[in-house]
Amino acid sequence: MEFDLLTQLLSQFGRLWHLLLPSPCLWCSLPVHSSGCQLCTYCQQALPQLPYQLCHFNLLWLPQVARGLKKPHFDALLSLGYYRQPYQHWLQRWKFQQDYGAAQLLQQQFAALLTLYKAQCPQLPEAIVYVPMHPARQRKRGFNQAELLAQTAAATLGIPLLPLLQRPEKQKAQVGLSRKQRQANLRHAFTLHPELTVPAHLALVDDVVTTGATANELCRLLRRHGAKQISLWTIAVTLAD
Repeated sequence: MEFDLLTQLLSQFGRLWHLLLPSPCLWCSLPVHSSGCQLCTYCQQALPQLPYQLCHFNLLWLPQVARGLKKPHFDALLSLGYYRQPYQHWLQRWKFQQDYGAAQLLQQQFAALLTLYKAQCPQLPEAIVYVPMHPARQRKRGFNQAELLAQTAAATLGIPLLPLLQRPEKQKAQVGLSRKQRQANLRHAFTLHPELTVPAHLALVDDVVTTGATANELCRLLRRHGAKQISLWTIAVTLAD
């Protein structure tokens, strides 16, 4: 209990420190060109871009992505980039070192991608849901990055955010597990909120999609309860070797 309280206090202190003393560019360390930005203009322009105009804002149309996701149970995939530098660096800084500059940067980039998506794809989901964490793990980390990204998506698009998914059982972390191990680890891991209705068209938000095992398990659960169309939105997608 004391450890959880200390983690939360450090988390709040990190947020306050970042607001009072903004960081320089989080990639080249030179001064940013406007307040509130985490990247300078040059690094922003140099970020790797995915061919969204060619794949119609669905990365499942790209063979390089589809090869690593066997039989996805979601209909579309939207990600900022591949799980490589610099996104890999910023995600790890946010998740494991509570770097709120990196958190703000990724949320800003995510919002920008979704703004472009909205302009090109007028049929938006009815609601946004996110991959839940077990309450004990979330207390230890101090936040659920998928939930924060989902909040960003809901605010950017003006779509309701539903706390629809729950994770009552605590499983081993997915990092380092094979595809079959991930599937076995996730079996019966999730439940639905008993008082909420599952919309027909949903967006599911997570930070990274690797094998798709977590997303597939959640999509199976959502489809059993009425979901017809599901998009997966993430910061990054891991490519198959």
